[in-house]
Amino acid sequence: MPKIAKELSEVSIRRLKHTHNSSGEPYKAVHPVGGITGLYLQCLPPSGSKDVGAKTWLFRAMIGNKRRWIGLGNYPNTPTKNAREAARALKEDIKNGIDPVKAKASALAQLKAEQSKELTFKQAAAKYVVKRSQEFKTAKQTQRLRNQLDSYVIPYIGNLLVEEIEVHHLIDMLSNYYTRIPHTAIRVANHCEKIIQQAIISGKRTNQVNPAIWHNNLSLADEFPDHKLIAPPKKQPSLSWKELPNFMTALGDYNKPKGSKHEADCLAFAIHTVARMGEARLVEWSDIDLETKIWNIKPSAVKGDDKRKSDKTWYVPLTSHAIKLLKAQPSYKSQRGRIFSKSDKAEIPDAYFGSNINAALGFEGVAHGFRATFGGWCQAHGVNDDVSELSLKHVNTDSTREAYKREQLFPQRKELLTAWSKYAMTGVSLPTANIYAFGKAS
Repeated sequence: MPKIAKELSEVSIRRLKHTHNSSGEPYKAVHPVGGITGLYLQCLPPSGSKDVGAKTWLFRAMIGNKRRWIGLGNYPNTPTKNAREAARALKEDIKNGIDPVKAKASALAQLKAEQSKELTFKQAAAKYVVKRSQEFKTAKQTQRLRNQLDSYVIPYIGNLLVEEIEVHHLIDMLSNYYTRIPHTAIRVANHCEKIIQQAIISGKRTNQVNPAIWHNNLSLADEFPDHKLIAPPKKQPSLSWKELPNFMTALGDYNKPKGSKHEADCLAFAIHTVARMGEARLVEWSDIDLETKIWNIKPSAVKGDDKRKSDKTWYVPLTSHAIKLLKAQPSYKSQRGRIFSKSDKAEIPDAYFGSNINAALGFEGVAHGFRATFGGWCQAHGVNDDVSELSLKHVNTDSTREAYKREQLFPQRKELLTAWSKYAMTGVSLPTANIYAFGKAS
């Protein structure tokens, strides 16, 4: 039978020290402390200027056919009473056929596995930004997303584990700014939904219910009244269609000497073709067929610095006024690359088409609002909705979707844009221009 050590008192244990080898050099000592077989206190020689070395609890036991030393913590941080209780628990485990060393290793591995699944919302958001940046058309969109998350999300739930986020966390977060910027708040909630859903798909959240869903979920909370009531969507301020002929005259005067203001020609081209400013700014000669008088607008690119918005191919009729503008550009000689550029051949910035030109000419509205001007003119003259909507490249209804399939109502749109272009330049409108009224889109 193993020799049973005398149970040492706390005072005696505190006095235990290292030993010395045969050469008189300090050497570690392992002292049995009694109270339970196999419990020892290891005392190391002091290091540096210290008087006493480190002391560690060790439990020695036969596990199967192997003798093992198991650490139980430092002394006196782990009191003697606790060390003896831990040793008794290990002894009981061994008696029941459990290997404490393997059990500890298994528990540690399980802990690490669980921790590997832990993901803070901030970490999940960073992955989401990377994914979205590959889908966005411009770097500005990525930066806008990052700014929204940094301003409206990360300070509130960034340090929470995605696993732990619940509905009340989202409500508390959105309540800080919803009534002030409801549309932004909803966009933020939609981003949060996608971030959490991404974590669910990747196994980082075991709860399959996404708490960030806005529709019929967060939107029903008392804290969030209908966003349309507290902040109706703002439309781009637009010029009245009745003022358009006067504006076009002023725009022509603004561009004197002819060609000195390239942004003026670009804006005029956008007006004649009812194009978005991003489309007009980036149009290239390869998109233009002067023989057939058609502008071929390609679908928006998935990646790259692409300002096009539609995911469809469009064939835009070019009126005589639009073609005249194209031929007046310096790039017409080579008919290569971008059509409208600054004097230094650089891209015309979108900022040029804010309120600058309209305000400089003494008119209301902004450049981006001329599509609404066109819409107002069409409505006032009873133009068929499908024809006017397709001219705006809108495919939002069943009828416009069907019309898009029928060659985009190209003949009708050509007739409409011809009348629109003529009105813009002369003030002669549909009723007196003897132009088909487009009451039917057959």
